[in-house]
Amino acid sequence: MELRVVDNKKTDGKPPEIKIDKRTLPKTIKPPNVKHLRYSRKLPTKCDDCPYRSKQAGGNGICSVYKEGELCIIRKDIRNAVQRYSTRNPDKILPLLEEDFESNYEKLKFFGSLENMSAALDPEVTKRMNAVNNLAKTINELKSKKSTIELEQKKTLTDDKKNEIAQIIRIHTESSDEST
Repeated sequence: MELRVVDNKKTDGKPPEIKIDKRTLPKTIKPPNVKHLRYSRKLPTKCDDCPYRSKQAGGNGICSVYKEGELCIIRKDIRNAVQRYSTRNPDKILPLLEEDFESNYEKLKFFGSLENMSAALDPEVTKRMNAVNNLAKTINELKSKKSTIELEQKKTLTDDKKNEIAQIIRIHTESSDEST
């Protein structure tokens, strides 16, 4: 905590005020927020594979919507499927997604043949192609099993190695100073 002196603009004989500088106060640790996980680059489809799952399940405990053996509802594509079919069970959703894929593929073939006959581009075909492609990616991710292995190695350095590293860093900084 740091104190700073705040000068009064009024010079009516009062001594300067002493206030706490709030910029240097320690910030409180807020509880983790799920919305920040939405911006994570690669979230798995299943909660059991997620590194953010609860600490009891081997994760770091950030995710507050974790349920064992169910689908991740943080991902937008999975959340939409869960809302549409009102279940998070992957064994129940996968056949429904495959059925949806087949029906969209049939519609895509139909609209594609209509587009070929009319010899004009139809935005409906592009929309169907994107829908089929997104469904195929989701189904593929649900079917494929991804496993990650985390390894950690700790090694102590001898004094000779520490000195050698320090010399390399010193030489590198000297050579970079000379080049500028």
